[in-house]
Amino acid sequence: MKPRKDLIVRYVEGETVILDRSVGHLHTLNATASFIWHQMDGNKTEHDIAREVSDTFNIEFGVAEKDVATVINDMRDLKLMQNGG
Repeated sequence: MKPRKDLIVRYVEGETVILDRSVGHLHTLNATASFIWHQMDGNKTEHDIAREVSDTFNIEFGVAEKDVATVINDMRDLKLMQNGG
């Protein structure tokens, strides 16, 4: 899973801001969603990212797993992921 390459991504005051020019939408990610976004490099699985979230934010793995799944599903719904991602 990997973000689309055509998106414009900027970091503003600790948040990730994503501009999808193809549909004219601007998305702002909170700290947790930003962290997840930056973990999606095409090599890590949702499980890997959940482990990173759990360790970084000091939360139970099960909670991290649900949060990661929700964020990634939202990003897929918003079509921010590359095809197949």
